[in-house]
Amino acid sequence: MGATVSTVAVCARRYHRFEIPRRNSLKDALSLGWNVLLTRLSWYVYSNADFMVAGRVLGKAALGDYTVAWTLGTIPVDKVTALIGQVTPAFFAAVQDDNAALRRYLLSLTEALALITFPAACGLGLVAEDLVLVTMGERWRGVILPLRLLAIYASFRSIVPLVSQVLFATGESRLARKNGIFAAIVMPAAFYGGSHWGTAGIATAWVAAYPFITLFPYRRLFRRIDLPVRQYLKATWPALSGAMIMVAAVCAIKLSPTSSWPLHFRFGLEVLVGAGAYGTTLFLLHRDRLKFFYQLFRKIPN
Repeated sequence: MGATVSTVAVCARRYHRFEIPRRNSLKDALSLGWNVLLTRLSWYVYSNADFMVAGRVLGKAALGDYTVAWTLGTIPVDKVTALIGQVTPAFFAAVQDDNAALRRYLLSLTEALALITFPAACGLGLVAEDLVLVTMGERWRGVILPLRLLAIYASFRSIVPLVSQVLFATGESRLARKNGIFAAIVMPAAFYGGSHWGTAGIATAWVAAYPFITLFPYRRLFRRIDLPVRQYLKATWPALSGAMIMVAAVCAIKLSPTSSWPLHFRFGLEVLVGAGAYGTTLFLLHRDRLKFFYQLFRKIPN
């Protein structure tokens, strides 16, 4: 109903006469659409295969634990990634023939995403035990270990969608299609193999197998837009270095005498110390990058 109303509204506002489509004129669009369709279908298969394996092999209780761990571990990061992913394809498509612009957009967006998602995911993994016990109670202890593993996976996955967007914009949709089909074969097998170690094994399959799946797209991306690997890694360094300092600070709190404190107070202290360590690291070591994004944000029209 919504699609019908919006279509009628667009036609009423900006009318354009209809014509019978010609196959020759639609050849490129149909090819791209076919590759996009198969890529998304493949993504749907392998992104839901872990739930199927958990339910079929491990049972309803394990599926419940894994679903909660997935929700807590990935949805906060997915919200940020999905929000940015709605607008970035248009920018990449607009500069698809300009490698310098593609590199600039990709590196800036990757750095910005990493600055937001890396500390969120790493912090979630660090305080997973206290978070679960404080918010859900002792009977959900089975969520803790898969939650930690899925938080690690989510931090990496948050920047990967930009790779496929650049590949689609530069005419590399066939590679994305083939890689999606490859993932739809490999990932379910990895989930089944990991299920022998419970929900933690299924979560480990994401951490171990998913980076391997992305090697081919990353390799083609770096060649396609002449992007050195070192330059790409440099874009993630501010977030990565801040997250490393945050991990060290929170681990120090966990090893200190505060471990005997009430759970709620210890959890609050870990969150405050982690956020403070991350912010301080960025301010002291990467102040120029913070200033760059602040000035960029101010240029956005209200």
